[in-house]
Order: sequence, then structure tokens, then C-alpha cells
Amino acid sequence: MNKIRKPSEVITRIATIGVLSALGAVLMAFVKIPDPFAPWLEIEISEIVTILAYALYGLPGGALVAIIKTGLKILFVGTSSNYLGELTAILASLMFIVGMFITSRLKWFKKGIGFRIVAYISIAILVSVTMTLFNAIFITPSYLTIYANPPRLSTCFEDGMILKVYNYLTKSDVEAVNAWPYIGAISVIYGPFNLLKVAICFAAYEVLFNRLIFVFMRRSEFFQKWFVGNILIKKEKEPTEEVKE
Repeated sequence: MNKIRKPSEVITRIATIGVLSALGAVLMAFVKIPDPFAPWLEIEISEIVTILAYALYGLPGGALVAIIKTGLKILFVGTSSNYLGELTAILASLMFIVGMFITSRLKWFKKGIGFRIVAYISIAILVSVTMTLFNAIFITPSYLTIYANPPRLSTCFEDGMILKVYNYLTKSDVEAVNAWPYIGAISVIYGPFNLLKVAICFAAYEVLFNRLIFVFMRRSEFFQKWFVGNILIKKEKEPTEEVKE
């Protein structure tokens, strides 16, 4: 049975979602790391905030922060990609929290740092594969047409699009190419990019939050009362053993 919380607690949670979304928007707009494998790509680490929101408030909280932070970034900073970059960011954030949701529901992911690392690796593979697939199907093709007049989204299934994208990514000028070299070029560029992004985000989350902040929250009666999320609920549900003298 779900615990009914007071209106003040609900307001506090809404405010927390707002603060996390604002922090995520700042990270999206101003903190970007050039990808060493593809310097024209930039790794943005706002997924750290999305991961934290999921850890505190579950799938709905993580999804809300993913969407709101992107909206705030557009509202206050604008877009330089006709919203395609922001759409990609939302998809990436959602893949992070979906991966966390799936691994949290699998019984063979037990507690402990070893199992968390296995979960992180599994999520990294999920995010890398899905985002590379999205890039192959419509994200990268759309970058060639999003600045057209009028701007439009494109897919790799359009006539000649695979060849255009392949030449664009490889800086070549071939006259014909089939699907396999195209998939290979996309995978070589975006696979390591997404893996590195996931590694940075989960490393920061593990060190800053799982090791420091959540430890403090578990020991604080104030946070136990107001900020009980997925992690703290699990902690509370653990049976306590009486110490016999």
C-alpha cells in the first residue's frame, strides 16, 4: 500500500524536481566535453541529473526531469540545431532511465558495487546500441536537412540519403555505397561516443551521489522524511535484526 504524503511533502518533491531540472538545463547549456574520437561531437553530462532524479523518484521523476531540463534549456538559451539536438538529448536521457528501470527489476542484479558495475555496463550497451540505431535511422540524416528551407526530418530510407551521410561522415566522395559500410561508419563514430558519455555520467553519479550524498541522506531524519525515493525506500524496507545481549 502506497503511503499518502502530506501536501507539504508533495510540494517539496515538486520543488526538488524543479531544482534538478534547472541544474540539468545549466549542464546542457554550458558543460560540454569534446569527444576525443570525433572532435565535432560534444558530450553533455546532464544525464547525471536525470539519473539522480530516477534514483530519488523513480521512472516518472527521471522522465519529468529529462523533459523539463530540455525545455528550460530551449527557453533560456535557445537551440542551434532546430531542436534536433534537444530531441536527441531527451531520447538519450530516456534510454538511461529505461536501462536503470530494467536492471532494477531483474532479480539477478543484486546489491553491491560489483552488481552495480554490471548494471552500468548493461545500461551502457543499451544506450550505445539504441542511440547508434537512432543516429543511423533518422538523427544523422536529419542533420543534413534540418537546416534546409523548409527544415525537415529525414531518414536513411530516403533515396540517396545513405550515400550522402556516408560521404559526410567519412569526408569521402564515393559514388555508391550499400547499407553495411554505412552502418559501420555510424557505429565506429557513435558507438564509442555513447559509451564514453555513459561511463562519465555513471562514474560521476557513483562517486558524487551513491558514495557521498545518498549516504548522508540515509543518515538524516530530515531527508528520510522529505526525500524518500527508490533508493531510500529500499533501505527502509530492509529488515532490521535485534541485537541480543
